Amino acid sequence: MKKKLTILSIIIIFVIFNNFENNFQKRISYLNYDFFQKLFEIKPITNDVIIVDIDEKSLKKLGQFPWRRDIHSKIINNLNSANAKVIAFDIFFSEPDKQNPQLFIEEFNLENQSNIMFDSDQLLYDTIDKSNIILPVVGTVVDEDLEQNLNIKANLIKRGKSPSDYLYTFNGLITSLPKFNEKAKGLGTISIIESEDGILRSVPMMININDTIVPALSLEAIRLFNDQKSILIETNSSGIQAIKTRTNLIKTDENTLFNVKYKKFDDNFYISASDVFYNQFDQSRIKDKIVLVGSSAQGIFDLIKTPSNKIIPGVEVHATIIENILSNDFLITNHITKLIENIILILSLILVIIFTSYIRPAFSILFFAAQIATLFFASLIMYNQNYFVDVYNTILTSMILFTIVLYWRFVEENQAALDNEKKQLVLKKEREIAGEVQKKLFPDLKKPFREIFATNIPARDVSGDYFDHIKTNDEQIYFTLADVSGKGVKAGMLMANASSVFKALSKLNFDLNKLVMNINNQVKESSYQGMFITAVIGKINLKTNEMEFVNFGHESIMIYDKNQNTFDYHKASSPPLGLMNIKNETMIKTSKLNLENKKIFIYTDGVTEGYLENGQELTSKGVEDIVLSNKDLSLKDTIEMVVKKLNHGIKLRDDITMLGIDLKN
Repeated sequence: MKKKLTILSIIIIFVIFNNFENNFQKRISYLNYDFFQKLFEIKPITNDVIIVDIDEKSLKKLGQFPWRRDIHSKIINNLNSANAKVIAFDIFFSEPDKQNPQLFIEEFNLENQSNIMFDSDQLLYDTIDKSNIILPVVGTVVDEDLEQNLNIKANLIKRGKSPSDYLYTFNGLITSLPKFNEKAKGLGTISIIESEDGILRSVPMMININDTIVPALSLEAIRLFNDQKSILIETNSSGIQAIKTRTNLIKTDENTLFNVKYKKFDDNFYISASDVFYNQFDQSRIKDKIVLVGSSAQGIFDLIKTPSNKIIPGVEVHATIIENILSNDFLITNHITKLIENIILILSLILVIIFTSYIRPAFSILFFAAQIATLFFASLIMYNQNYFVDVYNTILTSMILFTIVLYWRFVEENQAALDNEKKQLVLKKEREIAGEVQKKLFPDLKKPFREIFATNIPARDVSGDYFDHIKTNDEQIYFTLADVSGKGVKAGMLMANASSVFKALSKLNFDLNKLVMNINNQVKESSYQGMFITAVIGKINLKTNEMEFVNFGHESIMIYDKNQNTFDYHKASSPPLGLMNIKNETMIKTSKLNLENKKIFIYTDGVTEGYLENGQELTSKGVEDIVLSNKDLSLKDTIEMVVKKLNHGIKLRDDITMLGIDLKN
């Protein structure tokens, strides 16, 4: 019970840990996320985005950045001439143009030259006014009095609770001059939320700047691209549920974080800003597309690290988000995916407990490996369905639990093995004692009879076989050979009980019928769980050379005729001892046999079913062959030859017990 409570506590701790935001858990999840990003990084599915790049080539041709505003104006005009659908800037015009020619007029009092000096800010202002332009906004954490009210162009429709409660909040902002923002057709945030390791994995699609909800630059670009005015925000008590335009459904987390599914943007998606300025580009590449103006130049420091360890321009991030949304190919992580993670975690931990507790360790490791592979491939399938379910944390916690429970099992089984070894040592000692006691029940072989010889080789410490012979006078010998069903101490105790009755009644010269009746009834009374004894019990009259006997369910008695050199067998005539009570001695029928010129061999099945060195059983035919080939030897030597054939160093299959009778030996 204590172990079960401990395991339950560990599972609860793991589940809580999986739902508790901490750096370690995040980093493990990032490994999972980044691996999939690398594995499935493909080219963009749509071709609706183009990047006008302020690259090193542009800086070389047009001068160091920032450029004079008339350069931007001309770039915009050339893009308009190529029928760009939307133009979104990833750069700010936050101050008056310091290179504006009008500043020279004011500084050097050249008012008479004003008619030939243009106003670069005014040129850009006029160009923005007649173009489908989106300008950027970025939130800052510094408190400041805003000099302008953000006039968000999108019509934000709110359904449910106030979205502002769930958005990332900023107290200040950086944006372009108010007059530029006023004429822009869209204002969009380019704020990012970097991870602790500096890798950009997700971007907020909306932020809150002093209670003003600002949509992302990419979201504004899609709105204008589809000629729409409104954006719908659906919210419930758990946070933002979805962001919708008339043509797109965008699923984010509860704080509008959008997981960027990075694509392989190549040179075909880039046009140098200098080429646009000099109108040296293929206008068909611009027609009806979203154009993002940004920088890849090293000196401008707008570079982002992606999960695949690539460094890309920040403008490419916005291009990727737009492509993700337009192609409906973006990753979803929300409360549903978190619920799935928890279900997978709990099921995985339960399976680990089952594997480690009820399956052999070698197989439990295989099952666990299969479980890990299944988890990984299941997460791959879900990723391809645009649902990111983190399984790395589940795999890690499962490995920890697997190790803990397997270690506990090892300790328990090791302790059980030690306890069992102690018990076996005690039992072995008891069996050795029982074996020594049992040996005293056998007749003293140091004083053999001339007419009879027997031997017993136990397969274990305690034999289930028994033989005895008692010479009550000069004319009469009682003998028996028996085999108890079952093995071990219990069989030995039952045999000891039967042998004591045989010894006592034989010495009293009981008639054979009465003797075996009493032995049978004693065995019946003393037997354990249906145990019984097969036996041959008899007595030999040395005067008449006759043997009277009863075979109680035992192996057939082998009779060797010395004169005829032939073998005959006497089968069992009565059921084994101990199966039922015998109320009257007349119920027992004995058999008689004249022993003139005959050898009698009685043995247990451990002889006929014993293994030879070649792995074959000896069988009764094998016993015959040994008797024939050694017919001139004594009973003792013949029987020892049989034992030698069977007892050749390999663990015995069964006890070997054999008794021989030869009155003319």
